[in-house]
Amino acid sequence: MSDYVPTEADLAVRECLENNRSFALIAGAGSGKTRSLIVALDEIRSHSGPILRQNGQRIACITYTNRAVEVISSRLGFDDLYQVSTLHSFLWGEVGRFQKDIRDALQNHRIPALLARAREKDNGRETKEARRAREQVARLEAELAGIADVAEFKYADAAFSDYLNGRLSHDDIIEIAGYLLAERPNFRRLLGLRYPYIFVDEAQDTFGSIVAGLNLVCAQDGLPLVGYFGDPWQQIYEGRAGDFAPPPGGRTINKVENFRSAPPVIELLNVFRTDVQQLPAGENRNLTGSVEIRLVQAETPLGERRRYSDPQLERALRAMDQALAAWGWDGREDVIRLFLVRQMIARRLGFSDLHQLFTGQYASSRAQDDYESGEHLLLKPFVKILCPLIAAHQRGESRKVIDILRADSPGYSTTGPNATRTLKEMIDRSNEQLQTLSGLWETGTIKDVLIFCRNHDFLSLSDRLRYQLAREPRQEEYDEALHGEDKGDWLADNFFAMPTVELQAYCDFMLENTAYSTQHGVKGEQYPNVMVVFDDVEASWNLYSFTKLLTPRTVGEPTDGQRDRGRKLAYVCFSRACENLRILLFTPNPVQAQQELIERLHLRPDQITIA
Repeated sequence: MSDYVPTEADLAVRECLENNRSFALIAGAGSGKTRSLIVALDEIRSHSGPILRQNGQRIACITYTNRAVEVISSRLGFDDLYQVSTLHSFLWGEVGRFQKDIRDALQNHRIPALLARAREKDNGRETKEARRAREQVARLEAELAGIADVAEFKYADAAFSDYLNGRLSHDDIIEIAGYLLAERPNFRRLLGLRYPYIFVDEAQDTFGSIVAGLNLVCAQDGLPLVGYFGDPWQQIYEGRAGDFAPPPGGRTINKVENFRSAPPVIELLNVFRTDVQQLPAGENRNLTGSVEIRLVQAETPLGERRRYSDPQLERALRAMDQALAAWGWDGREDVIRLFLVRQMIARRLGFSDLHQLFTGQYASSRAQDDYESGEHLLLKPFVKILCPLIAAHQRGESRKVIDILRADSPGYSTTGPNATRTLKEMIDRSNEQLQTLSGLWETGTIKDVLIFCRNHDFLSLSDRLRYQLAREPRQEEYDEALHGEDKGDWLADNFFAMPTVELQAYCDFMLENTAYSTQHGVKGEQYPNVMVVFDDVEASWNLYSFTKLLTPRTVGEPTDGQRDRGRKLAYVCFSRACENLRILLFTPNPVQAQQELIERLHLRPDQITIA
């Protein structure tokens, strides 16, 4: 990092480290937050690394995603002085050793809280929600009564708990760790001894109980210290810390440089956000760049659940195409198109039926989340292996086919039963099997493809997926009250019966092989040209209203929740643009909205057009 010139914020962080003072770095979009984090971590290694190693201590760096773990670890040279991990992984690594305390946290905090919530939902009537609440209360009471007999608690990165069998979920880890940090001084002391320096990346997306707990760990002057790196305006997930702050006596530092965006984009960001005024820095100071908004007359939705009907969806997509043409962006591959949700993306790319299934009545909220991340047990084999494999086979890339199979297929593993075969033998074998698989892909169902892969050792299938493939399809008519907890069976049956035709489009989208993305999905990314589509029909109505956020005089004030969520998501979208930003806004009153946008966002009249 010899060519790196530290900013004023970096110098302030260095001063905090030299004085063993906790801090919070507020770093706006494009400010080089990750570089500031790496510089700080590297400086600790330089001046304190030897004594930390001698004492058997490490530097903790908690970040949000596995991808971020890889990036940060790589830039630090994979030095084991650092414990770089995701939040859940870090917390379980510290909490898992304290089995008695886990039991106490479940008995005294976690399960009683879940019971209280379930009891609140039981109004004594015979509604579906009340019946489900009573069933949940009975289950939780049995688990609370039997928790003392559980031999060991484990965390298997699962979404659901099974307390009597000792299985803990994602949410359990956060709640248990928050409880121990708040209630167990010895736990805090041991954590501080193991990690004299605790850095938290993307601090705005960390849970409030964990921030409060780490502040208790580092409450005294001197070591241990905690350093937060993040931006409250880029907190787009519910129930997170948001406006994080260091412990009393800590320092809040603002980093004002923007190394990403052209000056016109930064000007819009500074009007939209008033707490940190960014300055162009680095090479982007010389970019020309531009910001333009196009207003389209909004339609009243005619579909179910206040959604677009198919003809309306087609008209909305046509309006998007017309906007791209008007901006001279039609057909360009260097333009990213951002939508709030996937309805329009699925329609345009060709996986509407798949989208409808995984957002419909058989999909739990967790199933929807896993569908959106590509991690659902039904979809993961296609995203990770099968779709790339079929695509490589269709392109005649035999070596890539073998590489995929060697890495992910038990039948082709370098340590498997065919490890001694020659490359030619394996290529011939793969060609033969892929011919059959390709035929099934074209004419069979998804279940046909998965059964072939299972029978020929093409995939390492999870136990849950093997169970779904092996059981008989559910014949009962689905009833939410009776079958709510088993709705995944109906989801699997409907998925298995589908043809494969939509899977490649879905996988291309998930593997970022298209020009489309969701507004949540681009956090942390940057693109030369960005088109943001704001349409309140897509905006879940009560959660977001971008017309109210941007033009409150025209359509009315948003609720506090709509304003807070909307401004953060809009800021994330606007700040992805390196050079040119285009906003397509569907509004019930384009003429009045145009005037209000000019006044509120300090834009010129020629920057806003009406379709």
